[in-house]
Amino acid sequence: MTTDTSSLYVEYKPLLSSIAYRMLGSLTDAEDIVQDIFAELETIQTDHILNMKAYLLKMVTNRSINMLKSARKTREVYTGPWLPEPETADAGQTPETAAIQAESVSYALLVLLEQLSPVERAVFILRETLDYDYRDIAELLDKSDANCRKLYSRAKQKVSTAPVPGREERAAAEPPIAVPVESTRVTSDQAKHAEILSRAFMAAANSGDFREFVGMLADDARLYTDGGGKVRSAIFPIIGSHRILAFLQGIAPGNIKPENQLLIDVNGQPGLRLNRGDELFAVLSFQFDSDSRPVRMFMVTNPDKLQHVTP
Repeated sequence: MTTDTSSLYVEYKPLLSSIAYRMLGSLTDAEDIVQDIFAELETIQTDHILNMKAYLLKMVTNRSINMLKSARKTREVYTGPWLPEPETADAGQTPETAAIQAESVSYALLVLLEQLSPVERAVFILRETLDYDYRDIAELLDKSDANCRKLYSRAKQKVSTAPVPGREERAAAEPPIAVPVESTRVTSDQAKHAEILSRAFMAAANSGDFREFVGMLADDARLYTDGGGKVRSAIFPIIGSHRILAFLQGIAPGNIKPENQLLIDVNGQPGLRLNRGDELFAVLSFQFDSDSRPVRMFMVTNPDKLQHVTP
């Protein structure tokens, strides 16, 4: 006997989609995996399944691990830094949408998770975002409790000390910025600082002078742009506030107009939607260190990664 997938879809799709997105950094791939899971569910016997939630979580986690393994080769030859697809929402969102966004994983943390192996990433996400105990994680991944503890400890250490992907060792000799592992949920302080920075960027675009905005950044701040070879962007990270200023002053005249900006929610934290005329040009978000200094900016311009951005 098969099960009623429509009710399960309504109940579990948000959870499964969020896990797949956090695993893959791609809303498109996450949607594909979840749709495939429910399509398969319609064709199999389910009366032997005692815990449907655990069953579905195991399916989405294992499929995400497999997809991430195959995607690694593509990302290794990607043009420039590979950044996740931003998950955005309108600033004037409903209370229901706001509640969902409050549970979002910060964009900066998603970037840092790229340093992990697929299995390490699964353990970290299940532990941090679902607060699963090690026994539950072990059952989902067919591993021992002790192994999962080691994987989580290793993952947390990597995320705390690793640089952002992007061939930094070829871009400059400066050591990587060490940023403490962030909470999986954006804090109110982070949101406040991100909104202040976003509004400062908008003011800079309005005046045409980005010096005051860049003065708010840490001296060793870094800007990562992801055009994926589809649009013109910096292949290497732009390191240092002076170089960031030169970059912004260079691209602003043709791309960043004051009337074409919108403050939006980017993975639970204020960020910016930048338009070129009537067309979406980029999504901009920020990362802060433990002293609330803006240390990284992420600018996604690859049109393939902007398909889900709020209109």
